[in-house]
Amino acid sequence: MKAGLAFLIIVLLLTGTILADKKKSTVPEPPLAPSEFNWLFGFIPRDAQVCHHYVLTNSHTDTVTIERIEPGCDCTHTSRAPVSIAPGESYNFQVLFDTKTYVGETNRDIRIVTDYEPNPEMHLYFMSAVARAPKTITISPSSTAFIVGKGKQVFTIKNLEDEKTEFTMYIDNDSSLAVSETSFTLKGKAEKEITVSPIWERLPEGPHYRCLVIEVVRKDAFRVAVPIKLNKL
Repeated sequence: MKAGLAFLIIVLLLTGTILADKKKSTVPEPPLAPSEFNWLFGFIPRDAQVCHHYVLTNSHTDTVTIERIEPGCDCTHTSRAPVSIAPGESYNFQVLFDTKTYVGETNRDIRIVTDYEPNPEMHLYFMSAVARAPKTITISPSSTAFIVGKGKQVFTIKNLEDEKTEFTMYIDNDSSLAVSETSFTLKGKAEKEITVSPIWERLPEGPHYRCLVIEVVRKDAFRVAVPIKLNKL
């Protein structure tokens, strides 16, 4: 619980710092506007692969080309460069995090270098707590895999505390998954089933790694990532 709260506080602090700096600074705006600079996966099971897509939007009058992408470690796999984004267009930038060599809190970054001359570089960040699990809720199953023909998976979420608890489901920006309910409240010791389904037509052939991120809010807050593998063969 403390780890989840600490991560949420870090995200809020980082976001606040970025917004404050943007107001005070005369540095040109970033080459691309991201859906978020910082992404919090939260608690992740051991030996998992989870994915997040940052939406990068070109708000300038000229095309911006991503020339180089430099992950902060070999646990991070991203979309490949070069990528050109026309004015007013957006690009789903994929970041895949492989947890197999990690335990505990992680904070990783990705450096993106573009041809936008006023300010060519930008950084994206993601955070997690690997091989840890919250003690106040359970999610069953804790991960799943789909093959074509398997249309859905039912997850049972249990509130182990006596407190009323709010839940929010975050589906990745590439919209390759659908969830039956995106937010709900559970009374103390209550449970709920939600259904997650793949949207196969939005995926090319091959294996894909995604996740459902669940935000849990009581007096404090934390997130849990449910790894999901999609095999479209």
